Amino acid sequence: MSVNDDGQLSSSDSFWEVGRYMRTVKRCDNGYQLCNHLRKLIEERNEIEKKYAAMLTEWTKKWNNFLDKGPEYGTTLGAWKGVLTEADGVAELHNAMAEKMMDDVHTKIKFWQKENYHKSMMHFKETKEFEDNFRKAQKPWAKRLAKVVATKKDYHVACKTEKSTANQENNSRADSSVSQEQLKKLQDKLKKCQQEVENTREKYTAALNDLNSYNAKYIEDMTEVYKRSQDFEQKRIDFFKKIFFQLHACLDLSVESRFSQIYTNLHSTIGNVDPNKDLKWWSSTHGVDMGMNWPAFEEYSPELQSISKRAKSNLGSADGGIMITSIKHSREDSYGSYSEQPSAPPPQQQQQQPQNYKTQSSTNSYASAPRNDMDRFYVTDFASPVPREFVCVWTLKSMLRARSESPDGENPFGDGDMYDENEEGEEPPSAGWMVRALYDYVRAEDDELEFKAGDVFLQVALEDEMGWCRGKKGEDIGFYPKNYVERI
Repeated sequence: MSVNDDGQLSSSDSFWEVGRYMRTVKRCDNGYQLCNHLRKLIEERNEIEKKYAAMLTEWTKKWNNFLDKGPEYGTTLGAWKGVLTEADGVAELHNAMAEKMMDDVHTKIKFWQKENYHKSMMHFKETKEFEDNFRKAQKPWAKRLAKVVATKKDYHVACKTEKSTANQENNSRADSSVSQEQLKKLQDKLKKCQQEVENTREKYTAALNDLNSYNAKYIEDMTEVYKRSQDFEQKRIDFFKKIFFQLHACLDLSVESRFSQIYTNLHSTIGNVDPNKDLKWWSSTHGVDMGMNWPAFEEYSPELQSISKRAKSNLGSADGGIMITSIKHSREDSYGSYSEQPSAPPPQQQQQQPQNYKTQSSTNSYASAPRNDMDRFYVTDFASPVPREFVCVWTLKSMLRARSESPDGENPFGDGDMYDENEEGEEPPSAGWMVRALYDYVRAEDDELEFKAGDVFLQVALEDEMGWCRGKKGEDIGFYPKNYVERI
């Protein structure tokens, strides 16, 4: 260490300089922050492992769904599944790795950090102790150094003044214009300056000797505090080394027996692929080795006929149709007996629970019919509960629609008019009537008109025998039950 001519300390980066111990003191704070950073590192790796495991799991789910519905089969399908099983196994291991890092490593860092760094109001207790001890050890030496700096400055000033006075006295002796009295004054001043130089030199030398004599004590005291600081830092580094080894144990899957077993199983699964076995299975399931119910002669049975509906229906059956047997057409009786009962009751009537005709065959007749030569309907193989009146109404409504769609209004079911005149004898105007919906109506078939309560639309045709009208709502035209609307 040296002091320049201006009395200032020379630039030095040595630990022994005044205040330079603060870097060592700050190392204690840095150790606490490094614990935080290491915990953050482990938390981020934990998130990466979890996301990777989640992505693998989602990937296997997607491809398992494909394989469950896809065209692959047999032992080759097993190989596909084996690849997905490997991904599930790896995902499980990475989830376990993430949990282990948090439980075995992250938790230990947090605990060790709490045990070794004690937070005070503004600083850590350990940091404050190191700073106070370093300052205490350096303070006596710093005082001596300050005295050295001051005495050196005084000495250099005295030397400067003495040199200036000597130059003046020398010049005065050569100058004849300077009186003897002035020359004597300069000579007296020069003697005083020389004495001052001598005095300041002695003080400077004494201060420097005192400083140097204290260097050993200064080194000893500072070294003692520094050693404690080193021991504290060594404890942190040793702990970090142990933590890194534990982190390595969590990350190293090469020593995990389950990891190697995953790929042993995958190799075995792929080796189980047998083309001959797969092709034989295909032949027996979809190929030439399948059994066959070869066609045989069947006697005609007039008792059973299958009638399928033109439009989509709410009735669920195996083939989408209704089986009707022993039909006797008597238009006047069957239609007339049901003309006063609308086929689609209002919503309050639709809440009744219908009977279930899914598994039984029964003969359904109209309870209100006055004659015995009614149509008899045998309904079989319904996939959902069907009310008795629905079958009759649906059949008659289909007949009416078929007629309305026939060219020139021809009746496709035989002679006779299936429409009666309006009970009021009123013919519809060319533009039709405006009606307002009383209830919501949801179409059951494509040719029906759907509306909400309060909707206003146009009725374009008279009511038929079954209580169905034809209306137009916007661009939609279709059938609807009369008792769902009122004329405006």
